[in-house]
Amino acid sequence: MKILKNRIFLSILCIVLAGAISFLLLPKFYGGKSATVMVLRAAEDIPAGTKIQSKYFAEVEVGKYGLPDNIINDKNSIIGKIAKTYIAKGDYLFPQKIGNFVTDEQLDRIVKDNKRLVTVSVPSIAAGLSSHLKSGDFVTVAVFLNQKENLNTEQGTSSKVMVYPELKSLEVYSVENSRTQSTEQVREQQQADNKSPALDPVPKTVTLIVTEAQAVKLIEAEYTGKLHFIFEKRGLGDGQ
Repeated sequence: MKILKNRIFLSILCIVLAGAISFLLLPKFYGGKSATVMVLRAAEDIPAGTKIQSKYFAEVEVGKYGLPDNIINDKNSIIGKIAKTYIAKGDYLFPQKIGNFVTDEQLDRIVKDNKRLVTVSVPSIAAGLSSHLKSGDFVTVAVFLNQKENLNTEQGTSSKVMVYPELKSLEVYSVENSRTQSTEQVREQQQADNKSPALDPVPKTVTLIVTEAQAVKLIEAEYTGKLHFIFEKRGLGDGQ
């Protein structure tokens, strides 16, 4: 008799639980699945670097269930910004794909100003301003020329330093050591590691922001003489 009662009790309990699931939980579950939300989709292919305008996207209503939390649904938050990557037609828009710059502010400025990046070698510690040079600095690049010449039929050499107008007030983009590491980052790490001798802050190459004509002159100068950097001023980005 006790077994029968227990079975009846268990059966009633199962019925109650089934009813609760059917009438309480399932409607909420399917209701959440059927909920919709307005999101933005690319109305056409958007190449990287494109400035976002309203014609490039469309508002569509889609099911809310399963959508990523960071999907963009506010058109005012992206108009005027830049596509950082290629966005295919029909793609959802995410913050990772949209930004204020294609790569970063400085590189975008270089491209916008029709400038170039050119890297030159630093022949000595002194020529690279020891370890004082950093990105954002403005420099003059002087060229040391050591030329052979005829002096009363006797061969000799003539040395001179040339400062070309085209190579004045050049902005430094980056400075690297022999391992192509940023010397600025190396110096910061040295300070954190109590000036570890394993780190090398001495510049071996300098990358400059130049016009095409300045790039040609720099390359020509590097292959005909030795370059020496003369500090002019620290850039505005460094608080000067």
